[in-house]
Amino acid sequence: MNKGLIKKITLSMIGILIFCIGSYTFVKFNYIEGSNQVLSGPEKAGWERFEYLSNLDDVNKEIIQMTSQKIESDQLKELIKGGKGSFTPAYLNTLGFDLAPYYRTLTVENIEYVEEYVKKLGLDRDKEDYYLSFLEEWKVGDYSRVVEVHKKLFQEYASFTNGREFKEIDDYRLATAEEENAFLDYYSLNNKEE
Repeated sequence: MNKGLIKKITLSMIGILIFCIGSYTFVKFNYIEGSNQVLSGPEKAGWERFEYLSNLDDVNKEIIQMTSQKIESDQLKELIKGGKGSFTPAYLNTLGFDLAPYYRTLTVENIEYVEEYVKKLGLDRDKEDYYLSFLEEWKVGDYSRVVEVHKKLFQEYASFTNGREFKEIDDYRLATAEEENAFLDYYSLNNKEE
Protein backbone atom coordinates (compact mmCIF):
# COMPACT_ATOMS: atom_id res chain seq x y z
CA MET A 1 0.00 0.00 0.00
CA ASN A 2 1.15 3.50 -0.61
CA LYS A 3 1.90 5.91 2.25
CA GLY A 4 -0.92 8.29 1.32
CA LEU A 5 -3.58 5.60 1.67
CA ILE A 6 -2.17 4.39 4.99
CA LYS A 7 -2.17 7.98 6.28
CA LYS A 8 -5.82 8.50 5.23
CA ILE A 9 -6.90 5.24 6.87
CA THR A 10 -5.02 6.08 10.07
CA LEU A 11 -6.53 9.58 10.26
CA SER A 12 -9.99 8.17 9.60
CA MET A 13 -9.58 5.63 12.39
CA ILE A 14 -8.39 8.33 14.80
CA GLY A 15 -11.39 10.50 13.86
CA ILE A 16 -13.84 7.65 14.45
CA LEU A 17 -12.20 6.86 17.79
CA ILE A 18 -12.42 10.52 18.92
CA PHE A 19 -16.08 10.66 17.86
CA CYS A 20 -16.91 7.48 19.81
CA ILE A 21 -15.14 8.68 22.95
CA GLY A 22 -16.85 12.07 22.73
CA SER A 23 -20.29 10.52 22.23
CA TYR A 24 -19.80 8.13 25.13
CA THR A 25 -18.64 10.98 27.40
CA PHE A 26 -21.59 13.18 26.46
CA VAL A 27 -24.16 10.46 27.16
CA LYS A 28 -22.40 9.31 30.34
CA PHE A 29 -22.53 12.77 31.92
CA ASN A 30 -25.83 14.04 30.50
CA TYR A 31 -28.27 11.13 30.74
CA ILE A 32 -31.40 11.22 32.95
CA GLU A 33 -31.68 7.82 34.57
CA GLY A 34 -34.93 6.02 33.91
CA SER A 35 -36.19 8.41 31.25
CA ASN A 36 -34.28 7.60 28.05
CA GLN A 37 -33.60 11.32 27.66
CA VAL A 38 -30.28 13.09 27.29
CA LEU A 39 -29.74 16.52 28.80
CA SER A 40 -28.00 19.27 26.91
CA GLY A 41 -28.66 22.37 28.96
CA PRO A 42 -28.81 23.53 32.57
CA GLU A 43 -29.97 20.18 33.95
CA LYS A 44 -26.71 19.40 35.72
CA ALA A 45 -25.93 19.03 39.41
CA GLY A 46 -25.94 21.86 41.92
CA TRP A 47 -25.65 25.48 40.87
CA GLU A 48 -24.98 24.50 37.26
CA ARG A 49 -28.66 23.56 36.92
CA PHE A 50 -29.59 27.19 37.42
CA GLU A 51 -26.81 29.06 35.60
CA TYR A 52 -29.17 29.96 32.77
CA LEU A 53 -31.24 32.19 35.10
CA SER A 54 -30.42 35.69 33.94
CA ASN A 55 -33.67 37.64 34.18
CA LEU A 56 -37.04 37.61 35.91
CA ASP A 57 -38.70 35.61 33.10
CA ASP A 58 -36.16 32.81 33.62
CA VAL A 59 -36.83 32.83 37.37
CA ASN A 60 -40.61 32.80 36.81
CA LYS A 61 -40.32 29.88 34.38
CA GLU A 62 -38.25 27.94 36.91
CA ILE A 63 -40.68 28.64 39.75
CA ILE A 64 -43.68 27.62 37.62
CA GLN A 65 -41.96 24.38 36.63
CA MET A 66 -40.83 23.63 40.20
CA THR A 67 -44.31 24.22 41.62
CA SER A 68 -46.05 22.11 38.95
CA GLN A 69 -45.65 19.06 41.19
CA LYS A 70 -47.84 20.78 43.81
CA ILE A 71 -50.60 21.99 41.44
CA GLU A 72 -53.76 20.23 40.33
CA SER A 73 -56.36 21.43 37.83
CA ASP A 74 -59.12 19.44 36.18
CA GLN A 75 -59.26 22.04 33.39
CA LEU A 76 -55.54 21.69 32.68
CA LYS A 77 -55.79 17.90 32.83
CA GLU A 78 -58.63 18.06 30.29
CA LEU A 79 -56.66 20.32 27.91
CA ILE A 80 -53.52 18.20 27.97
CA LYS A 81 -54.67 14.62 28.54
CA GLY A 82 -58.39 14.65 27.84
CA GLY A 83 -59.16 14.53 31.56
CA LYS A 84 -57.40 11.21 32.05
CA GLY A 85 -54.80 10.36 34.66
CA SER A 86 -54.25 10.54 38.39
CA PHE A 87 -52.42 13.88 38.29
CA THR A 88 -52.28 17.10 36.29
CA PRO A 89 -49.57 16.76 33.62
CA ALA A 90 -46.77 19.25 33.04
CA TYR A 91 -47.33 22.27 30.82
CA LEU A 92 -46.70 21.97 27.11
CA ASN A 93 -43.41 23.25 25.75
CA THR A 94 -45.42 25.26 23.19
CA LEU A 95 -46.31 27.54 26.13
CA GLY A 96 -42.60 28.23 26.69
CA PHE A 97 -41.74 25.50 29.20
CA ASP A 98 -39.14 22.75 29.28
CA LEU A 99 -40.10 19.10 28.85
CA ALA A 100 -41.10 17.72 32.26
CA PRO A 101 -38.07 15.43 32.77
CA TYR A 102 -36.00 18.64 32.73
CA TYR A 103 -37.99 20.22 35.59
CA ARG A 104 -36.25 20.75 38.90
CA THR A 105 -38.24 19.64 41.94
CA LEU A 106 -39.37 21.84 44.80
CA THR A 107 -36.62 20.98 47.30
CA VAL A 108 -35.02 23.24 49.90
CA GLU A 109 -31.76 23.12 47.94
CA ASN A 110 -33.43 24.18 44.68
CA ILE A 111 -35.44 26.90 46.41
CA GLU A 112 -32.20 28.29 47.86
CA TYR A 113 -30.64 28.36 44.38
CA VAL A 114 -33.58 30.32 42.99
CA GLU A 115 -33.51 32.60 46.04
CA GLU A 116 -29.87 33.48 45.34
CA TYR A 117 -30.66 34.36 41.73
CA VAL A 118 -33.61 36.54 42.79
CA LYS A 119 -31.21 38.47 45.04
CA LYS A 120 -28.79 38.95 42.12
CA LEU A 121 -31.43 40.36 39.74
CA GLY A 122 -31.47 43.82 41.29
CA LEU A 123 -35.27 43.95 41.51
CA ASP A 124 -37.02 46.82 43.26
CA ARG A 125 -37.39 46.19 46.99
CA ASP A 126 -41.12 45.32 46.94
CA LYS A 127 -40.77 42.80 44.11
CA GLU A 128 -37.71 41.17 45.67
CA ASP A 129 -39.48 40.97 49.05
CA TYR A 130 -42.49 39.34 47.36
CA TYR A 131 -40.35 36.60 45.81
CA LEU A 132 -38.20 36.03 48.88
CA SER A 133 -41.26 35.82 51.14
CA PHE A 134 -42.91 32.91 49.32
CA LEU A 135 -39.58 31.17 48.71
CA GLU A 136 -38.86 31.37 52.44
CA GLU A 137 -42.31 29.92 53.21
CA TRP A 138 -41.66 27.01 50.86
CA LYS A 139 -38.28 26.28 52.41
CA VAL A 140 -40.04 25.56 55.72
CA GLY A 141 -42.81 23.52 54.06
CA ASP A 142 -45.55 26.18 54.05
CA TYR A 143 -47.25 25.82 50.66
CA SER A 144 -50.38 27.80 51.54
CA ARG A 145 -49.62 30.38 48.80
CA VAL A 146 -48.20 28.03 46.16
CA VAL A 147 -51.41 27.99 44.07
CA GLU A 148 -51.73 31.79 44.16
CA VAL A 149 -48.05 32.32 43.22
CA HIS A 150 -48.10 29.62 40.53
CA LYS A 151 -51.18 31.07 38.84
CA LYS A 152 -49.90 34.67 39.02
CA LEU A 153 -46.49 33.81 37.56
CA PHE A 154 -48.04 31.49 34.94
CA GLN A 155 -50.29 34.33 33.73
CA GLU A 156 -47.29 36.67 33.51
CA TYR A 157 -44.84 34.24 31.91
CA ALA A 158 -46.60 31.78 29.59
CA SER A 159 -46.81 32.37 25.86
CA PHE A 160 -50.51 32.02 25.09
CA THR A 161 -50.23 32.49 21.32
CA ASN A 162 -50.39 28.71 20.88
CA GLY A 163 -52.85 28.04 23.67
CA ARG A 164 -55.25 30.82 24.63
CA GLU A 165 -57.43 28.27 26.43
CA PHE A 166 -54.67 27.81 29.04
CA LYS A 167 -55.04 31.45 30.07
CA GLU A 168 -58.64 30.76 31.15
CA ILE A 169 -57.79 28.02 33.69
CA ASP A 170 -59.26 29.00 37.04
CA ASP A 171 -59.56 25.76 39.04
CA TYR A 172 -56.01 25.39 40.36
CA ARG A 173 -55.71 23.72 43.75
CA LEU A 174 -52.99 22.20 45.91
CA ALA A 175 -52.21 18.61 44.91
CA THR A 176 -52.67 15.80 47.40
CA ALA A 177 -49.59 13.81 48.39
CA GLU A 178 -50.74 10.99 46.10
CA GLU A 179 -51.20 13.33 43.12
CA GLU A 180 -47.82 14.95 43.72
CA ASN A 181 -46.07 11.57 43.92
CA ALA A 182 -47.84 10.39 40.76
CA PHE A 183 -46.52 13.51 38.94
CA LEU A 184 -42.98 12.97 40.25
CA ASP A 185 -43.00 9.24 39.49
CA TYR A 186 -44.42 9.66 35.99
CA TYR A 187 -41.73 12.17 35.01
CA SER A 188 -38.94 10.29 36.85
CA LEU A 189 -38.39 13.24 39.19
CA ASN A 190 -38.70 11.43 42.53
CA ASN A 191 -35.42 11.52 44.45
CA LYS A 192 -33.66 12.93 41.37
CA GLU A 193 -32.12 15.85 43.25
CA GLU A 194 -31.49 14.65 46.75
